[in-house]
Amino acid sequence: MKIKQFSGGFFFDASTNKLKELFQVKQNNVAYFEPEKVVIPFDQHIGSPNKLIKKVGDFVTKGEIIAKNSADISGHVHTSVTGKVIAVCEVPALGGKTQTAAVIKRDPSKNTAESLISPDFSFEKAVRAAGIVGLGGATFPTHVKLNPASHIDVQTIILNGAECEPFIASDDFLMQKESRKILRGGEIAREILGAKTILVGIEKDKPKAITAMKKAAAKIPNCHVIPLPVKYPQGGEGQLLETLIAAESPLDGRSVETGAFTINVATAFAISESVDERKALTHRYVTICGDVKMPQVICFPLGTQVKDLIDYCGGFIGTPSRVIHGGPMMGKSVTDLALPLTKGSNGIIVFNEAHDGKYPESPCIRCNRCVEVCPVRLEPQNIDLAYRSGDLFTCDQLLATACINCGCCTYVCPARRNLAANITQASGEIKQEKEALADANK
Repeated sequence: MKIKQFSGGFFFDASTNKLKELFQVKQNNVAYFEPEKVVIPFDQHIGSPNKLIKKVGDFVTKGEIIAKNSADISGHVHTSVTGKVIAVCEVPALGGKTQTAAVIKRDPSKNTAESLISPDFSFEKAVRAAGIVGLGGATFPTHVKLNPASHIDVQTIILNGAECEPFIASDDFLMQKESRKILRGGEIAREILGAKTILVGIEKDKPKAITAMKKAAAKIPNCHVIPLPVKYPQGGEGQLLETLIAAESPLDGRSVETGAFTINVATAFAISESVDERKALTHRYVTICGDVKMPQVICFPLGTQVKDLIDYCGGFIGTPSRVIHGGPMMGKSVTDLALPLTKGSNGIIVFNEAHDGKYPESPCIRCNRCVEVCPVRLEPQNIDLAYRSGDLFTCDQLLATACINCGCCTYVCPARRNLAANITQASGEIKQEKEALADANK
């Protein structure tokens, strides 16, 4: 199959590739970890907030719903362990914020699991009952995404196995170990949407995953595994569409308008388990790497705290300078190691002082490199300057809200300006202003 390279982006430089080699996870099998307690936030999705349906003192069984909302754009949350609810409290969230969570003490003597997913449920109802959201990081409820507008004709299911962020190997291992279930999830999506073809995009630096997925795909009609260039941000939805089907995703983000339905391979795996095994989404793979003593890909129960996984990996090497949730390009700093990992967690990267690479900012030199690499064809330097001067109107005119926060602009900036963070902040403030205006006009 002929592919094309997407607009913008870049190939990582030698220093990053050297660090990728240093931080590489070297294991053959996924590790499994069960903490003494889990801290499960009520809201792990984009959309309406959930309400707790359990109380302190209740005994809950793995797979049982503990928080939900009847609104369409929402995602049920299940307990990931069997045990007793010992507290409901505020816990750390990303960005220095807090979130409400249920604390469940695991009962190691009981390893039972419960499923409230009826065998009579349709595929779509099973996906909703399982609480599945986009596991590539977006956390948009999958049952909603599987129900596009009636005028949209979906021809292609695209499974995103690019995993282009440096250091993270969660999807890589999942594809090696669970290739058949991943492709079964793609088949379920194809049946729901009436599509014809399944395409799986995987970057070429994951040869074991490519081999495993090709072997499984050989038994499925109209299913093709496509090795992709190791170019960042190949795993972006718009960039994957451009590469595989030469389609450009509209600025409003409704990529399904192109006739292709895109989901992460971890989401496809969860769909398969919800439909065929009636399992709720309670566990996922996470990469713990960087400056830790035993870097690993771990299957963990949702609600596991960062500190417990760091300890499981032998602790830090040296003095940690930064701990990143997600990848180093798009991830966010962890300010409290008590942070619980949720459905959108695929990596924890630790940098010590020797590898952090922090540099002070200097004035923009108008080199235009950020424009050249922007995969959405924005003007990052001008949006950044407007935001620093408090000019949100200009930020909006320059389409700051179209930014995908890939971090390309920050990576290539010789002045070390934190362009991506400022553009993301501008986008958020613009959206808040528009929402406030819309509420005022009701």
